[in-house]
Amino acid sequence: MGEYRAIILDDIEAAFFTQEQMNLIERFVSERGGALLMLGGQESYQQGGYDHTPVGRMLPVYLDRVSQAPAIENGRFDLTREGWLEPWTRVRAGREEDEKRLIEMPGFFAVNQTFSIKPGASVLATIKSGGEAATFPAIAAQRFGEGRVASVMIGDLWRWGMVDEAAHQDLDKIWRQLMRWLVVDVPDKIQFTAVPDSERMKLEVRVRDAAFLVKDDAVVKIEVMGPSGSKSQLFAEPSLKEAGLFEAEFYSRDTGIYRAVAVVQDSVVGRTSPLSETKTTGWVHDPNPREFASLKPGHEWAERVAKASGGRVLSLADLPKLPDILKDIRVPIEETITTPFWHGAWFFALVLGLLGGEWYLRRKGGMA
Repeated sequence: MGEYRAIILDDIEAAFFTQEQMNLIERFVSERGGALLMLGGQESYQQGGYDHTPVGRMLPVYLDRVSQAPAIENGRFDLTREGWLEPWTRVRAGREEDEKRLIEMPGFFAVNQTFSIKPGASVLATIKSGGEAATFPAIAAQRFGEGRVASVMIGDLWRWGMVDEAAHQDLDKIWRQLMRWLVVDVPDKIQFTAVPDSERMKLEVRVRDAAFLVKDDAVVKIEVMGPSGSKSQLFAEPSLKEAGLFEAEFYSRDTGIYRAVAVVQDSVVGRTSPLSETKTTGWVHDPNPREFASLKPGHEWAERVAKASGGRVLSLADLPKLPDILKDIRVPIEETITTPFWHGAWFFALVLGLLGGEWYLRRKGGMA
């Protein structure tokens, strides 16, 4: 299932799948990072027998409680606080327009009644029968492992698009936004990211094979193109902390846009289906905005530099003590300068004196 990004189940009973197929769907979401969406058809949720199944365990709502309440008639749809904060659940630009749209929506009759959500899940929309105070989840979502699962409990959502042409366009838009939300964060086999780290840029490449299992035996080459058109070739090294992660470092010197291309190749020669993938990322290097973003002194940066170099950060009160402090600080890098003593003037004068004295003694003794 590595080539798929989302699975949608609607009006299909649990007995249609074998146990192995359900386990594969669960692995697709939890390990692959895919998305699962269950719609509110007649054979979905509790009516479809999904309780106590791998698919039922992934859903954001509980299915173990049998509803004794009458069927919802003319159910009114409304967004919750979490729903108003999610951009994909909203259709219009302003909240007033969306509230007007919700009021004008028709009533719904095919609703799978669920009473509670699982820990960590969010109810994005609710529905309640006309004239009654009890509300039921209409749209719920949650993270499951590496992926996400969403539930739409309304089976006749198509009624919304039957009002007029504008409502039909709104329904089409909400479906497009829902599909995009499902697949936008699903990871690819090759993930290439640039993470700022102090003065450098950490280039991280996560590699998986066709079965979406982490892959360590790969060769990762990175080509970085700078603002001036210059190219740099890098080799990413396997990380010691995470399987399938390859890392490289790049120091941006020129201000401007950088573009990096990662080429992942199989390190084993002769495989029937060798891995060869390309991913691209980029970033903008402009140190001036970061430097002038705050007028406060960079005490944290100074502390890091002092700790790395064996120095010390001084305050204004410490300035009178600076000469004494410098005496006690051992410079981490010392250079010994040597000067031959015969290069000194005093040594030259001594030599001349000895030669003159010798000449004098020889003249005095008649030896000259």
